[in-house]
Amino acid sequence: MGSANSTLDSPPGSAHAGPTFFADNAKALEIKEAANALFRAKDYQKALDLYSSIINQYDDRVMLATIAIARCNRAACYLNLEQYQNCIDDCNISLLFQTFNPNVAEKAKFRLAKATKALDDIDAEKKAADPSYPGRPKYDVAERMREQMRESSASSAKFQNADTEEHRPFGYVVRMKDHDPEYVHMRDMVPASLTFKAPQGGEAAYATRRDAFVKRIVLSHEPELMQKHPWKCFNCGKTATAWIHSPVANLASFYPIIKDYARPVCEREGSCATITRTAMEKADREDPEISREAGVRIKM
Repeated sequence: MGSANSTLDSPPGSAHAGPTFFADNAKALEIKEAANALFRAKDYQKALDLYSSIINQYDDRVMLATIAIARCNRAACYLNLEQYQNCIDDCNISLLFQTFNPNVAEKAKFRLAKATKALDDIDAEKKAADPSYPGRPKYDVAERMREQMRESSASSAKFQNADTEEHRPFGYVVRMKDHDPEYVHMRDMVPASLTFKAPQGGEAAYATRRDAFVKRIVLSHEPELMQKHPWKCFNCGKTATAWIHSPVANLASFYPIIKDYARPVCEREGSCATITRTAMEKADREDPEISREAGVRIKM
């Protein structure tokens, strides 16, 4: 057993994955290993080119963790090549994925700090040489994230109205606050059209598709979730046989995710389920962390 912040991970589900998802992910990992070898040999430019090939070719159709590692490793190349702003961009993108891989997040934070300090030192030198130097333009993280999101989504846009729709990987995170383990991480695939904002006039149809998709994902992963741990009922402590779900979907984003504030129960209906639902509804209203959660809460 881990601490109260421990997590359980699993590979992506296959219910919605396209036929090439796992093959593409395996290929991306092969390229990553080749890039890692070049990096260890200090051939930073060639390593950078290979990491870039992963991001450019596989960004929208492999595991999120694979892309996070590729970006974080490419940031290390940029850092060694003294391309500090590019390093900062990749580090900030990698940090969006830190739920999946805390080790990658720590490396990204370290490289982000080094690149930022390097730019600060360059600014200081320029200012010393020329007191009128205004400093480098302010780096707007939020705007750069939006730019990166648009770039990342461009390759998926053409599939929005296709007969056979492209799917993108996303994270399904189940959180049991004040429980051990607190998080269970799972992965699956979402139709590309649900990762864009609803078209004007089509909001109702989009919401219907989104809600149905989220419910299907939550229920389809419940058997897998049950096998992760010997769960006990939130209310009575008996062996759990079902879950009460309260998912928040944030699919139309650079980092699509469903975060499910869930509780195990001994029966899906009955007094324990009622008490658990009441406690969860109270937490939804009063817990600032839950109330600030980005996305749309889906009623199960």
